[in-house]
Amino acid sequence: MSTAQQPTDWNAWSREAVETMVAGNAQWQRDFGLEGSPKYHWDLDTATLTLEGALGPVLATVCLVGTSSDSEGNFLWSWANEAVPRQHAQALEVVHEFGRENQLALLTTARIQGGRPEAMECLCIAGRLQRAMGTFIDKRGDVTLYFTVLHLRVEPAKDELLH
Repeated sequence: MSTAQQPTDWNAWSREAVETMVAGNAQWQRDFGLEGSPKYHWDLDTATLTLEGALGPVLATVCLVGTSSDSEGNFLWSWANEAVPRQHAQALEVVHEFGRENQLALLTTARIQGGRPEAMECLCIAGRLQRAMGTFIDKRGDVTLYFTVLHLRVEPAKDELLH
């Protein structure tokens, strides 16, 4: 009897990552009263995302996985982007290491040709490997930013802090 392990079907593994992140997004948005299009503000230096939800402000710890450019038609991992604060690359080390161990060029190539589908795949794979709650995407002009949501908490109201 052979105990040889079947090779991993990376396409199926990647599809599962996307499905997991889609389900995770629906769950955390429901749980924190963030359905619809809440106001938000992200800060790369503090790796935070603040969302205005039905329950009050919600603070998320995030990791900027990477960015894509419409005009350049590519996705750039944060670990390869000098303009991104170092803590994001550190949070992505698990992804980069997994790519090296499994010889997955998608996870080890700094700049991936393609658009939103390729960026979404990279984002969801990162989310799976980081055990993220979900993802968050923001577009600023030509650039789209892809974040994993690592932790969430409702911020206490300022007047509650005084009691």
